[in-house]
Amino acid sequence: MKNFLFALTVTALGAIGCTTNETINLTQQPAQQYIVENTQENTMVTMKIGNTDFSTILYNNATTQEFIKQFPVTYTMSELHGNEKYYYIPTALPTNSERPDTINKGDIMLYGNNCIVVFYDTFPNSYNYTKLGYIEDITRLEEAVGKGNIDVHFELK
Repeated sequence: MKNFLFALTVTALGAIGCTTNETINLTQQPAQQYIVENTQENTMVTMKIGNTDFSTILYNNATTQEFIKQFPVTYTMSELHGNEKYYYIPTALPTNSERPDTINKGDIMLYGNNCIVVFYDTFPNSYNYTKLGYIEDITRLEEAVGKGNIDVHFELK
């Protein structure tokens, strides 16, 4: 019975969202070089939130290669925990999940195989994600995402 209740609790918590809402102050990852071809380099894309464009770096991995095939695309992302926006895409993506100790403001990750998450706060983490990339300049990010649901547009540069 204890195992059943534990499994039910874990399932319910997983359905609620993608992360916790604890916060700490850490610095953003450094920008990396890019090219659009499938090579060892990363891919630069534009992520638009409202009227604000964000230069975004996507890592070169199987997940982002499939994600990019959907571009250009706009998602109406939902608010969660005051630190992230998320959207469940209709198509599963390949995963290579890991548990980063810290989520950084501007990180873009995949939760499970179909939940795109854009983080706008930095905090310690206890969940598994597949890393997709990050926003290069995060100075206007919190202002752009606001408090509620937002439309986020992704396209190749």
